[in-house]
Amino acid sequence: MQKTNISAPDFSKRIKNEIFSVPKQGLAKGAWLWWFWLFFIHTKDTAKTGKCRQIMILWSIKNDSQISVNGLDIRVKKQIIAKGDKINLDGAAAAWYFDGEKMHDDFVLEKSMMLLDSKNAKLSSPGSTPSSFERSGPDCYLTKIKTKNISFELEAKQTDFHPVVGPVHGSTKLLAGLFNIEGTRIERLELSGTQTADSGKIEKITGSAYFQKIYLGAPPPQWYWGIYHFSDGSIATYMQAYVGRAMLKDVATDFNLKNPSASALRDFSFYHAPSKKVYEVHGAISVIPKKIGKDLYEHDFFGECPEFSFKGKTVAYAHSAWKFRKNIGALPIKSTFVYNEYPAVMELTLTPFGQAPISLKNGVGNMENAWGFLI
Repeated sequence: MQKTNISAPDFSKRIKNEIFSVPKQGLAKGAWLWWFWLFFIHTKDTAKTGKCRQIMILWSIKNDSQISVNGLDIRVKKQIIAKGDKINLDGAAAAWYFDGEKMHDDFVLEKSMMLLDSKNAKLSSPGSTPSSFERSGPDCYLTKIKTKNISFELEAKQTDFHPVVGPVHGSTKLLAGLFNIEGTRIERLELSGTQTADSGKIEKITGSAYFQKIYLGAPPPQWYWGIYHFSDGSIATYMQAYVGRAMLKDVATDFNLKNPSASALRDFSFYHAPSKKVYEVHGAISVIPKKIGKDLYEHDFFGECPEFSFKGKTVAYAHSAWKFRKNIGALPIKSTFVYNEYPAVMELTLTPFGQAPISLKNGVGNMENAWGFLI
């Protein structure tokens, strides 16, 4: 996604306020709007291995009258109902939780009439597994998740204010304007908080977090994506969106994932925190997925531009997926989109030409593969 200059303080403030808003023009037919958090909860071995516990949670609405996700049928007449500063969002809340050994799919998954309170900067989702996130300070956000067996209070605080870290707002048009992506991101925040078991035992949490709010004004393409945090404060992220044979698959094979037919977007960004330098390329990255287990993948990636070259890999150690299905008009068949997420570890070598290479290991993060197509 192309980034907008956010050096002016007033513009940064406007972006923060935009997080708790909806598009003034409403949602285009089939469009998707979501708020998405990734929480990387460190363990005693994270610094040595790059592996950690992880929580992903999102709250979303989609302009379709009927769609299902992981078997949950969602029927909605109107997604956005404005009431002054407070807006009802008729959609769904969803989360997975990797506890360090086991992936808990559908940790949260329920249809929800969510409440977006723009004045008080809060989004809440009631239900059997209530969740919410809100601005808890000038640069802090508090997320709460409560299930039958465990609850989390997760505070993410931004401590590095380099413009590339965010909040970053931008938009990109893909495939001659057929696809429109607009979003706000905060690439890294420091994480603290607690988790409370049903027994009452409380455990303190530390780590890092990533946030994005995305408006997708068209059916989602296929993509490879990843976000990674290193122990020195550095950040690496990449995105390759493409159109290929995987769009026709309910379950993609290793062959399908290796051969995207046409790339629509190819971006790589690395922020080297110790030097405060940013290395970015658009259109100069190749991502090669390799299957390494029943449900796991590795992404090998590389690229070069006039200023630097880079190569690395990310290796998944857990997996969760969201499978979306919807009717194709009046036809007796359905279209399918599968969105896969993988807790993963990155190693990266970036070489600025004429300088010593920068080599980092044990990047804590998450990677994604997506296939299928929603019509």
